[in-house]
Amino acid sequence: MNSAKLKAWLCLKNTPELNLKSTLELLKRFPDPQSFVGNPAHEVYNDQSLSRASADYLSQAKLPDYSNRTLELCESHHISFLCITDADYPTSLRGILVPPLVLYYRGDLLAALRNVCLAVVGTRKPSTYGMEMCRRILAPVCARGTTIISGLAMGIDTIAHHAALQAKSKTVAVLAHGLDSIYPPANKSLSEKIEANGALISDYEPGTKLERWNFPARNRIISALAQAVFVVEAPLDSGALLTARFGTEQSRSIFALPGNVNHLNAQGPNQLIKDGAKIITCPEDVLDLLGYSPEINDQLEFLPDLSPEEQQIYDILGAENREISFDEFLILTGFSFGKLSIVLLNLELKGMVAKSSGNSFLRL
Repeated sequence: MNSAKLKAWLCLKNTPELNLKSTLELLKRFPDPQSFVGNPAHEVYNDQSLSRASADYLSQAKLPDYSNRTLELCESHHISFLCITDADYPTSLRGILVPPLVLYYRGDLLAALRNVCLAVVGTRKPSTYGMEMCRRILAPVCARGTTIISGLAMGIDTIAHHAALQAKSKTVAVLAHGLDSIYPPANKSLSEKIEANGALISDYEPGTKLERWNFPARNRIISALAQAVFVVEAPLDSGALLTARFGTEQSRSIFALPGNVNHLNAQGPNQLIKDGAKIITCPEDVLDLLGYSPEINDQLEFLPDLSPEEQQIYDILGAENREISFDEFLILTGFSFGKLSIVLLNLELKGMVAKSSGNSFLRL
């Protein structure tokens, strides 16, 4: 790790009376802070736009109190960093409204970002329908080498990361705190797999603790790194919809999974669709919108073999086009309680139906 370089950037980031807009203007003329931080003779200090406090801070190479801790954590946790003027800094981040001056990462970020990237976001408490559809849609998309960008949260984020890993594709988790820790702790093992098959990234210095207000800020990075944002399930006031809003502002495509109008988790995606988001009902929708050419296997829908009883249940759900309760199935089929339980379980395991609210079932 280049400690001298990081110190110069930490000094620049924390310079008093120097906002982000002024910092970016300064970097257009002098892209390497190492050339002027701690160098009072540098021509930058002839710039009248720099306040006295800013010039003194930079020329004396002052550092924030946490700088030594940041450097130690970068070393001990194998954390690398990219600065906004580096050639390898993600181009997709440079043009956003508030680009990170320094982006920290663990893993192979550059390899992950060479692929087509899809941001996948949603609620931490998805329905069975949301979970099953997320897995079913993402599996073929990831199999084509798409990198999944998400936030490592429980629920849809976790399912999306796992879908990429299971397909041996890349995935990137954008965290809302320093990379020396993992939140939620339950996803520690998942984070290790992501680091080995993609990257963990954050614009927060190592050692930065998690705060609630960090989540909205990190969402701008999730959307910016991807060509499109796919909202699976989310209430209207969720962070997932904020990510979609950032995506719209960044000229990214917005995808949404339609859902039951009476379900809280469907309100967000349904509203996005009303606002112009692309409706996603199958993997082919995503593949087509991301610009993939059709493959023979994409055009052949895989349907597992069904027993006559399983086919009967599947056909009833298709004909009714609604959720059907277990008790109603008992009446419609005439099956015994035990037989119907086994048939429905087999259909769930085959990914053909999903258990919904209460003891009802829907066709996938």
